[in-house]
Amino acid sequence: MSSQPQSKQRALDENPLGKWLRALRHARGLPLRAVAAEAEMDTALMSKIELGQRLPTEKQTAAFAAFFGVALEEMEAKRIAERFWMDHKDNPAASKAATLINMKARQNSEKNGNHG
Repeated sequence: MSSQPQSKQRALDENPLGKWLRALRHARGLPLRAVAAEAEMDTALMSKIELGQRLPTEKQTAAFAAFFGVALEEMEAKRIAERFWMDHKDNPAASKAATLINMKARQNSEKNGNHG
């Protein structure tokens, strides 16, 4: 179970990564350039990420998580899920593949003694 409050966790789960990053930025009253600088990118790329036109790299995602004080695992999971969706949304087997990935992740978690 995450240490984040349920409403914050629900917002993370339901919103695309870019939209969620924009909400975090707006909640803190930060300009686009300030967040972009933290992830070592220009404002044009940051804007595309917020608009859902691009995804950040793993390194950029880690920078966002640290900057906003969000669990890296949560933000990275969102990035990975969105990458999968962008790559496979038109494939009729995408839903089945996601189910299989979930099953494998649970098996791996159980094997490693993690129950969450």
